[in-house]
Amino acid sequence: MTYQPFDSVADRYDQVFTDSGIGRLQRSAVHHYLDRRVFGNAPMSILELGCGTGEDATHFAENGHIVTATDISPSMLKLTDAKAEKYGLADQIRTVPLDLQDPNCSDLEGPFDLIFSNFGALNCIDEAGLQNLAEKLVPVTATGSHTVLVVMPRACLWETLYFLLRGRPRSAFRRLRGGPISAAVGQASVSTWYHSPQAVVRAFEPAFRRRGVVPVGFAVPPSFLEPWAGRNPRTLAALAKTDQILQQRGLLGSISDHALIHLERS
Repeated sequence: MTYQPFDSVADRYDQVFTDSGIGRLQRSAVHHYLDRRVFGNAPMSILELGCGTGEDATHFAENGHIVTATDISPSMLKLTDAKAEKYGLADQIRTVPLDLQDPNCSDLEGPFDLIFSNFGALNCIDEAGLQNLAEKLVPVTATGSHTVLVVMPRACLWETLYFLLRGRPRSAFRRLRGGPISAAVGQASVSTWYHSPQAVVRAFEPAFRRRGVVPVGFAVPPSFLEPWAGRNPRTLAALAKTDQILQQRGLLGSISDHALIHLERS
């Protein structure tokens, strides 16, 4: 596989996001939802779309699950392999290169109990790409299996207020334009589309039906506010508790930093 824009940020991704206060809280919110609504006592077979550095894959494997971790970036896949080796999880994590815009799912060895994608990997493809992906996933999923997709929606209240207060209306409403929007990734850029939860549900119907939509980062701010969060840990902790309440009630996912969309194979 050729060089990808995310290769340029792979070595710094954990430092910039994964290990940040905001990154830890948002990822914990996703894991908390999975623990309450998806995972049971039996190990699951998981297909991860856009695994990044393997943070979620290793977390799942540590809890007994078997993970096929996919990404378009060779450097991200290498880091995932390295984490699996470091934590003694190489037997539970298999990495596979996969282009979400035009996925070849024939070698993925399903069926999977859970299709999972975190923190906007699906924002790198357009709505037609979402529909194509859903079609390609049908043969590797079984009736009743779960799909949990965490995407950046077309509105984020934190982001809008932050940029409006700084006199930057174009940035404040950039998500509303949908896309494609050019987003800087290291020294490169990638085309980004912002998907409303409703658009994602439509793209996956009728083979997948909606189970729920919850916020990930409504009260907890986007990661670009990490310097502020680092100076205000108590406030950040209080905001995280607010997000926990909102998640339990399934409120405000469409205007949060990320929306968690839970689907079931029908």
